Amino acid sequence: MCILHYNFKSEYELMLSAWGEGELHEQGLIANLTEVFSEFKNKYKRKPNDISLELEDSMSFGYGFTSIDSAFLEKLGTLKELILPDSVTDIKMTPVLEKRFKENDILIRGNFDSFAEKFAAEYGLHFRPSNFVFAEHFFEPAQESTRMTIIFRRNGSVTIEEKITSPGSSAGNTFGGEFYYSLPSDFYMTQTVDDIAERFRNAIYNSTILDGRLETFMENAKTHNIYTGKN
Repeated sequence: MCILHYNFKSEYELMLSAWGEGELHEQGLIANLTEVFSEFKNKYKRKPNDISLELEDSMSFGYGFTSIDSAFLEKLGTLKELILPDSVTDIKMTPVLEKRFKENDILIRGNFDSFAEKFAAEYGLHFRPSNFVFAEHFFEPAQESTRMTIIFRRNGSVTIEEKITSPGSSAGNTFGGEFYYSLPSDFYMTQTVDDIAERFRNAIYNSTILDGRLETFMENAKTHNIYTGKN
């Protein structure tokens, strides 16, 4: 069984995200695809022009998707983005699905050296990394936590999200909030980790340098084929 969440009119007209384990197929969904499409049609009087499907990474909880049913993907006629966690190791490509993926110029997203990247390369599809957290910091006196995330946008741009939460954030605490900083789409070629980290206050600068995730990503990115265009 898996849970399907959805929202309308974000970067893509229909944004789907799923949590579960084993194979993703329609029979196991709590929210039925037909109902989702029906709700969209009732609201906008047409089918969605583009769809994003993200399989959430739940391996830290001890479970995760391992494959996707081809018939499920074939029902997403305007699928433009497919985001895969490392747990997925199989998508049985059919002639119908391959034709649709190429017609839609679909963007495959995942981690470096994952099934997602190899799948994109095998079928000549665009590949872009998944969003990833590169630094975290906890300020104990205020019980305030900060999470820094690299976000790859649909239009090819790259953004850093600084998300600050504290016990009073939901009540309008001025210490909470989300802040965004732009990066060049090829930042891993044109900037250093220090160039990026020095934008932030000392605590986040130190966390970014000491964490190492951003440095590892930028070094790996130099040797991978990343699509930086608009999807």
